[in-house]
Amino acid sequence: MRYCEHRAALWSLIRHRNRRAVRLSLYQAQHGIRVFLYLHANFESAATLYILLTLLIVELAMLKNHLVIALRVFWNRKGYVALNTLGLALGMAASILILQYVDKQQSYDAFHADGDRIYRVQFNSYRDGALQFESATAFPKVGPAMLEEFPEVEAYVRLFLHYGGRVVQHEDRSYKEEYLFQADANFFSFFSYPLLLGDPATALAQPNTAVISEAIAQKYFGPANPLGERITIAGNLEYEITGVAQSPEESHLKFNFLLSYETLVQEWGDGFDNAWGWYDFYNYIRLTPGAQPEAVEAKFPAFITKHGGENATQGTEFVLQALPDIYLTSDLIQEARINGNGTAVSFLALIALFIMGIAWINYINLSTARAAERAREIGVRKVMGAGKGQLIRQFLMESVVMNALAMLLALLLVWAALPVFSNLVGADASYGFLLDGRFWLLLGALFVVGSALAGLYPAFVLSGYQPVQVLKGSFSRSAQGLLLRKGLVVGQFAISFALIAGTLIVFQQLQFMQQQDLGIQVEQTLVVEGPGAVDSTFVEQNTAFEEVLLQQAGIQRVAGSSEIPGNLIYWTNGARSLTSEASSILYQVGVDYDYLESYGHQVLAGRTYSPDFQADDESIILNDTARRLLGFESAESTVGQQIFVGGDTLAVAGVVADYHQEGLQKGYDPIGFRLSPNAGRYYSIKVASADLPGVIRYIGEQYQTFFPGNPYIYYFLDTHFNAQYQQDEQFGRVFTFFALLAIFVACLGLFGLSSFTAVQRTKEIGIRKVLGSSVGGIVMLLARDFLVLVLVGSLIATPILWVAMQGWLDGFAFRIDLGIWVFVAAGVLTLLLAMLTVAYQSVRASTANPIESLRYE
Repeated sequence: MRYCEHRAALWSLIRHRNRRAVRLSLYQAQHGIRVFLYLHANFESAATLYILLTLLIVELAMLKNHLVIALRVFWNRKGYVALNTLGLALGMAASILILQYVDKQQSYDAFHADGDRIYRVQFNSYRDGALQFESATAFPKVGPAMLEEFPEVEAYVRLFLHYGGRVVQHEDRSYKEEYLFQADANFFSFFSYPLLLGDPATALAQPNTAVISEAIAQKYFGPANPLGERITIAGNLEYEITGVAQSPEESHLKFNFLLSYETLVQEWGDGFDNAWGWYDFYNYIRLTPGAQPEAVEAKFPAFITKHGGENATQGTEFVLQALPDIYLTSDLIQEARINGNGTAVSFLALIALFIMGIAWINYINLSTARAAERAREIGVRKVMGAGKGQLIRQFLMESVVMNALAMLLALLLVWAALPVFSNLVGADASYGFLLDGRFWLLLGALFVVGSALAGLYPAFVLSGYQPVQVLKGSFSRSAQGLLLRKGLVVGQFAISFALIAGTLIVFQQLQFMQQQDLGIQVEQTLVVEGPGAVDSTFVEQNTAFEEVLLQQAGIQRVAGSSEIPGNLIYWTNGARSLTSEASSILYQVGVDYDYLESYGHQVLAGRTYSPDFQADDESIILNDTARRLLGFESAESTVGQQIFVGGDTLAVAGVVADYHQEGLQKGYDPIGFRLSPNAGRYYSIKVASADLPGVIRYIGEQYQTFFPGNPYIYYFLDTHFNAQYQQDEQFGRVFTFFALLAIFVACLGLFGLSSFTAVQRTKEIGIRKVLGSSVGGIVMLLARDFLVLVLVGSLIATPILWVAMQGWLDGFAFRIDLGIWVFVAAGVLTLLLAMLTVAYQSVRASTANPIESLRYE
């Protein structure tokens, strides 16, 4: 660009800028040109540089001028600034907290180097074409056979979980530990768990070797090196510690102990390794680069037929689960740990977007609500030479400053609320995310998008007023703009209605699950976990222990069993009737003579176990679901029938009514009770005493007498059973908290629109008062429009919410039916909130002096 062109551009800029700022810029530039002319012999280049610097100085001066005006406006409108900043800050803070939690939930298993190529083999069982169950575990033969037969499979690893934990002893200390896995020797080359001590290639290569987590090493050995130390598990198996590994929380496969798989081979023999039908083993495979999981799954039917027989494909199905998807999407039987809730995480992410969107809408509504106040200011500035572009930049500057203030306040809120939020979601959150570059990118995106989206519409609306009409006392009010603002409020309160109704439905379902009759009596039942380290005298000790407990006045019954209500039953076998082809997977519980009576099981036909019947050792008692799946027409006709269970032939001694072994998220399982008089894995103790601490202390003393060296672990069964609902209750609390926050922020938007309307109708209100209108009539006049908007929003949200909540409820085997009263109640609450929100502005406008109102314009 030539010098004359630069000069023309400069004077064009000057004509559209603040004169004082330009004079200052020109003074600085005049000094600069002398320097440039002195330093440069080429006048043309020096003058061009001078013009460019002048343009830059003018722009900076105008930015400074816009900033000063914005701060001055904010100082004179402190209430408006406080309200707007609070709304934006709450939206940003809530979104930041939720989105960093969502990001953490979605990052599970992301640390594995080849995680995108790792899949877990899911086993599904069918009977007569109907799905019986879906299991996270499969047969031990699956992994090795796939490696041998599928060229797409690069490697495999298997794990066997010791369900329920085991007692671990070291020297004179013993603890009940969870998450003990037998793992193949290539575990650390397959996954990317960091091994802090030991050789990853040999740590699990030999029988009776173990790798422990960093937390377990600290618990048992403190700062000492644990390599070479020996621990005893379950009282009889000794392992040498050959490694210490990190077991990150952000993994669906969290371990405390990794025990060598070769120990199982040595203990059980080579035969079990080729078992087809024993589905207690986690099988993971890693595909070769470029291999597609769909291509592998297409080969499964032939694979199943080859290893399971001609009819195996009718009852067996394998599915590949991608490793990164397991934590949030998988809820199968025999999961390695309680996984996250992908639906809840998606709901929270949606709420975060809702809250942020509502906060930005509030800024628009509150800005346009002040249009009448700033109309005269805009008219004067236009008459003085301000162009539309300059006014747009001014209002965008106000949006930038407002969002900057809100961002700073949001950071303070996040810092203060993080411990409370961690407790709310049940996760240990730290301030470490503040050092994550992605967090600052998110914050920057919220700032930029918020400043632009929330500032552009008010900027264009306010800058579009005609100065002549404004200075005459009236200005154009765009019907299109009014419809847009009303549409935004309809959207806000459609969301508010949905959140209120959703909260009511969530808590109604939770209450239903907790109050539903379980079919058994779990109240006043103290569960004591049986000894994990036993010897040959256990049978005599077990009998004597139960007899001693019954001598205590506060103890009514003592029953031993292999499982208790609230636990997944791991003892399963295929079962079928001798008189029909009907077959089923049967979940089995070992019980003593008093178990069924102790829990109050309802006997539909036959009898329970009794020492008077010698044949009970070869008998079984079924629940009604097992009776039906095995093809028997009635409970009465089932008694005396014989069934095959695994390799045993058992006579049905009785049939009991269905009950909830697990929470109401799951349906009734087919369960068989088998007599095991010394099933001392759990003791169910019915207590009835005002001195519960004394009874618990007495039981503990006797337990240590009969089972020395075993930790005394006890809990009340109703608390243990209700722990299954902990994740759902947590979701309900989080959903409610942020729903209330979103509703509060939405009410700020309605407050803004009511303020806007009240200001616009000031003169009309004065005339109505002069003509005799009452305060109540004027309040209803002003509130009516808003209530219509809220009602429209509720009607729009109802069908969408109905579909969404039906989908959520379908995840429960036992659920409530959606009733119309929930939506009516949510609509009433939404209308009440809206009425309370607009009441302040309506009452204030209706009680104003009509003389002042008539003078308003």
